[in-house]
Amino acid sequence: MRINHNPAPTPYLTVSYIYKLNSLHVVCVQLLNDQLTVTSLQPVLCPRASELIAEYDEHVLVSNFKFGVLYQRFGQTSEEQLFSNKHSSPALDEFLNLLGQRIQLKDHKGYRGGLDTQYGQTGDEAIYQNFKGRQIIFHVSTLLPYTDNDPQQLQRKRHIGNDIVAIVFQEDNTPFSPDMIASHFLHTYIVVQVLEPNSPNTRYKVSVTARDDVPFFGPTLPSPAIFRKGPEFQEFLLTKLINAENACYKAHKFAKLELRTRTSLLTTLCDALRDKTRDFLGADGSEGAPDTPKSEGGPGTRFIDTVRKALIARVRNPNVTTETNNNNTAKKTPVGSVPDTPTPVSGRSLSKGSSGGKKSSPSSPVSSPDIHSHRTLRVSESDSSSLNSVELDAAVYADSDTGLESMSSAETPNKVCSMCLESGDSKAADSLRQEVTRLKCDKLDLLRQNVTCQREIKRLREKELALQSDLANASKEILRLRELLKEYTTAGSEGSAV
Repeated sequence: MRINHNPAPTPYLTVSYIYKLNSLHVVCVQLLNDQLTVTSLQPVLCPRASELIAEYDEHVLVSNFKFGVLYQRFGQTSEEQLFSNKHSSPALDEFLNLLGQRIQLKDHKGYRGGLDTQYGQTGDEAIYQNFKGRQIIFHVSTLLPYTDNDPQQLQRKRHIGNDIVAIVFQEDNTPFSPDMIASHFLHTYIVVQVLEPNSPNTRYKVSVTARDDVPFFGPTLPSPAIFRKGPEFQEFLLTKLINAENACYKAHKFAKLELRTRTSLLTTLCDALRDKTRDFLGADGSEGAPDTPKSEGGPGTRFIDTVRKALIARVRNPNVTTETNNNNTAKKTPVGSVPDTPTPVSGRSLSKGSSGGKKSSPSSPVSSPDIHSHRTLRVSESDSSSLNSVELDAAVYADSDTGLESMSSAETPNKVCSMCLESGDSKAADSLRQEVTRLKCDKLDLLRQNVTCQREIKRLREKELALQSDLANASKEILRLRELLKEYTTAGSEGSAV
């Protein structure tokens, strides 16, 4: 078998090959979705890239829900009447106990749905439910604060009017229309009418109304849509509420908002991945040219440039690998045996290894200093291309002892060192060792920088949380001052009228 000692250079460094590979990737992506108009792809090479992409995908997953609960007495047909019911009723309390558990807001640690859990500005109690891993909070109109001089009851409508789905509880058969409530967010209403409340035969009649652009959502109502009080009705109603909100997100208004939000998040994600990849590679905008001189942008840049140069040298000089393979084959020759066709490495003469007028045995070419230098080069390349190696020292010193010296003649144990000194290849080996040492120092610098950055990120996150808490407290204080100002203004106007 004839071995080609000059193989063709690897094509992945050529511009045309990269262009063809990029085009192939674009075709593969368009096969998955023919509506994509992407024309080029960029590789992502940075830590935590998968986490950032997963966070973007999980943005659409909703695990916390808030629903409004309105109490409609008999004959009430306006928004002001529905929001002005000051007190609850035994039938409504029975229904609320079916929905979830009554909690004290000041002691609540879970999802609060915009309710105040510190100062009690949104009431003292609420209805909370943890349903199949989803936290649900109910904005009950009779549990929210009631304002005497406000016919619109803005404190209540501020929460229920910003919900997407609401329950309308009725004790008697009273007509309800979504047009009664003016809201840009409420898209679906589930009307629940109680039959024989507070009795062993308590039942609930359910009907659903939604806007035209809300698609169908399950579970389907039976015929007749009357349920007995119990866990089956509770599961049906909670499932219907969650599916209703998920269906409302597909309505025209929310679909536009979601598209705009996801577009902004996707743009931010792409910019972050591009910047992190550039920082990870240590590139300065000209990483596409393989012959670009090394920049002085820091240890990370020098490290990547050294790796790139080592790879380019390996591709441009494929004979190094071939010669090493031939030498490894020669290493299997037994001690004292003569190979059929001994060939000196790199064209060196065998007589050059003579010392004291003696010629070395035919097996002496395997002890040539060129082989030792090539072996060291391979160690340097493998070490440079490993960013996460924790056994760097062991790999270098273990591989530098190739075991080939033991195959020289026992009568001349020091001839290898004399040949290295005579040929001057020890300088090349020393320079390679210095290069490896420098690369290890660069790696340690990068690790230190990574730890410092992680600590700084943690500190900034803690600061952000503290600022958010201060902002929330300031907002609550502003609301409280506005209420006090409003009360003083009302008292002043009443005093002036008198």
